[in-house]
Amino acid sequence: MDEKGFNQLYFRYKRKIYYVAFKFVKDPHLAEDLAHEVLIKCYFNIEKFNRDCTLDTWINRVAKNHCIDFLRRSHLNRVFPIEDVESYKNEEAPTPEHEVVRHFNNSELRRRVELLPDKYEEVISLYYFKNQSLKEIQHILNVNLSTVKTRLFRAKQMLKAMYKNALKC
Repeated sequence: MDEKGFNQLYFRYKRKIYYVAFKFVKDPHLAEDLAHEVLIKCYFNIEKFNRDCTLDTWINRVAKNHCIDFLRRSHLNRVFPIEDVESYKNEEAPTPEHEVVRHFNNSELRRRVELLPDKYEEVISLYYFKNQSLKEIQHILNVNLSTVKTRLFRAKQMLKAMYKNALKC
């Protein structure tokens, strides 16, 4: 294929290939680059076109395979900051609730927890201050796991409301 043939190929298929690439990468600039790469790949490998299918079908298949390969390569080359990876590995990483408990004055927080009804105070104390798991609390209190979760949720809502009211005053 000569330069004239390549120009015909390029102008005939560039939009089609662009849209195929865009479906994969969802980035117009990247799709344009991929479409260009596909057209060059087709130009240099036109002898591999064996006429079992139409040229449209062959170029479309090359484009899809090229985009899939690109996504595989880019997925393998993703870089994660080390501290993020470590926090995912660490199952004991603090939750936002644990951070609140740590940052607030423990005596003030404990005072507000004591104002909660007993069944909610008990769940909050076991979960946050004694670091018991939900399953352990279930066994300690001899209630369903869903009951423990509900009580914990409601207790947090009550504490949140208490702090909001305190800020208003």
